[in-house]
Amino acid sequence: MNLLMKMRSVKDLSPSERHVVDYIFDNLHEVQNIGIVELSQKTFTSTSTVKRLCSKLGIDSYIDFRLQLSIDLKSYLKESILKEAAIPIKRHDSIADVIKKVSYFNAKSIIDSKDINDKQVFEKAVQMMTKANRIDFYGVGPSNLVAKDAALKCLRLGVDASAYDNELEMFIRAKGSNPDSLAFMISYTGETSDIIDVAKELLLRQIPTVSLTGLSDNSLIKLCTLNLFVDASEPADRLGAMYSRTSTLNVIDILFTAFINTDYDKYMSKATQTYFPKSRERS
Repeated sequence: MNLLMKMRSVKDLSPSERHVVDYIFDNLHEVQNIGIVELSQKTFTSTSTVKRLCSKLGIDSYIDFRLQLSIDLKSYLKESILKEAAIPIKRHDSIADVIKKVSYFNAKSIIDSKDINDKQVFEKAVQMMTKANRIDFYGVGPSNLVAKDAALKCLRLGVDASAYDNELEMFIRAKGSNPDSLAFMISYTGETSDIIDVAKELLLRQIPTVSLTGLSDNSLIKLCTLNLFVDASEPADRLGAMYSRTSTLNVIDILFTAFINTDYDKYMSKATQTYFPKSRERS
């Protein structure tokens, strides 16, 4: 069993041992880097109390405890998020409940999207970005907000880009595309009719494309050169795109961070040049 899960479930602890456990959970990352004397001082207990706690957890020494804690922390945090995200939002939830649940749902969507995409697919997508003379982002409705965010990132880095929000402009852009450009097709369902039609036009013109969809066997992925996926647990009664938008923005951020690293000095210089600190007062 994960060490932190064991600490949650162990019953036969003295008040001082329980206090140490509570302190550890409140300071998980700090405890990985402090010794047994410091931990006992911070918890107003003794080194013998910490040693007894380790023994009750089936661990021989505090050094072994810290090592196991470091190993198990990552998986524990993920398991905790996934467990909390399994609790549905209810009609009469308090604002505190809504804040907690929506935050965990968003965190889960990011974790799931990281796990369902192979790093080699990210690498190929970044390679395609480096070879493209311009990058166009296609999305409708909430997906267009993601597209506009990505196009703005391109603008900051000196890369030609578009993110049109209506069918006519998207088709004009698609029909005017050249094989040295790259198109990102953003659709959570992978079945948005306008995006499907544009993808068909781009395929006809042999334009490289990358899809960003929910993990499903949808129509869009069959039309694109490369496919990236986001968490597919968006509820049917969602208020627009909620968790899928969060995970899609995360994928976009991963791509652009990796893209900048392909020529860090060049792109950071451009980003600095195009930085606009704040709105200026206008007379």
